[in-house]
Formats: sequence, C-alpha cells, structure tokens
Amino acid sequence: MLGMLSAALILRHGGWDIPGRGASGARLRLIDSGRATTLEAERLCLAGVDVFTSDKAGRTLADWIILAKAAEKGGGSVAHFQHGPLISSPPAGVPSFEDLKEAARLGIRIYLSDKTEKRLADEIIVLAEASRDGGRRLGFYHHGPEEPWLLELARRGAWIHVSPDLPAASAPSPLLLEVASEAAARGAGLVVHVEQAASETALEDLREAGAYLLFRTPPSDYRSPLRPLEEKAARRLPDSTASYLYSEFMR
Repeated sequence: MLGMLSAALILRHGGWDIPGRGASGARLRLIDSGRATTLEAERLCLAGVDVFTSDKAGRTLADWIILAKAAEKGGGSVAHFQHGPLISSPPAGVPSFEDLKEAARLGIRIYLSDKTEKRLADEIIVLAEASRDGGRRLGFYHHGPEEPWLLELARRGAWIHVSPDLPAASAPSPLLLEVASEAAARGAGLVVHVEQAASETALEDLREAGAYLLFRTPPSDYRSPLRPLEEKAARRLPDSTASYLYSEFMR
C-alpha cells in the first residue's frame, strides 16, 4: 500500500512522519519525532527503511548503536541532524559531542548547520573525519562568508552546502573554487544553492570546478544565458545523501 502513495503524501504512524514511496519504488523514508520506541525504530531499520532523526527526538547513543546495527543488517540507513550546540557534558537526553563522533563512526550520517548555532571549525572537521571512518560523509550547511577552514572540511570528504552572493559580473572567490575542486576530488562535493539572481559566468566557473548547482529561482526565459546552465545543472545532481531529507532546503 505504501508503495502506491505519492511521494508528497505524509502519513502519521506511531510517532513518525512517513513521506510515502512513489510509483518509481523510491526508498521509504521516515522522520523520527521521538514518540516511537527504540524497538519500533529498530524494526523499521531492519525492514530497510531510511530513518531521519535529530537531537529533538531525544535518542541516546545506546539507541543509535541499536539502530545502526539494525540498519546495517536490514539495508536501511540512519541520518541525524544536530540542531543544537555541540556540548561535551550536555543535560540528560541531549547528545554530547563525543556521542556524535561515535554515532558517525558507527555509520550514522551526521548533518548540521551554522545558521542559528555558532560552530567551531575544529569540531566540524573532527566530525567529518569520524564520518569518514564510519564510511559516511558529513553534511554541513554553511551560512555567511566563505571561511578558509571550509577547504580542510572539503579535503575530508564532506558535503558542503552554501548560498553565495554572486551578483552580475562577479566571480566566485578562489577559495570557493578550490573548495569545489577538493570536495569533488574526495568523492563528495560543494552544493551551491542558487536562491537569487546570480552571475552566469560565476556559476559556470563553480560548476566546472566540480560544484553542484541547485537552482531555487524561477526557471529562466528560454532566451536567457542562464537557461542552458540550469538545464546542465538539472542533469547533474548531487548524491541523495548530500542533503538531510530534502535537497530543496538550505538549512
């Protein structure tokens, strides 16, 4: 029955949001709200479901160990988004920085953003290394000016999301081009969210350096010089694991 549902349909089931599978047979994905028991979550992982959890769900390291083993056995996966700060000694029910590192080493995909929480470069790089040790890649959403340490993150095979300001006649910074090149060389990539009018030349330079372009602007007129670039970008999309749940959002 679930396989017949539209991909846009959301069901409620035992404390989970379930984006249903479409006719194409895409994998079933479930959003952990924290109300389901660990046993229920384990069974879903054993059934090959992709589970998306976060620090808001209140899962512990012990839960993650169970889910990671179940996902490995059942062919599913577990992804975690860290909304809150990275803390060494957090209150009960909140994952610590050490917990996140261990989860990454277990093969759980870790994602986080610096939109609302200040992140330390060293900590992000450590998480990227732990993710690589676990056979996964860190997903990081960077807001604000480009930082030199993003290059080190790229060299550790992380997926890096940015939304740079590239007005007409501007060029991408040499740093951003190098981040795109290094991330691509490590099997991941720089994902550029194009959310406003941007320089066609700058975007093409980034694409040629290895970046993935996700256009969030209305489609250009067929006479626009951006139209061919939009079409090329649509034919080359990042891996589904580059983003947490949906590629459309710059979190």
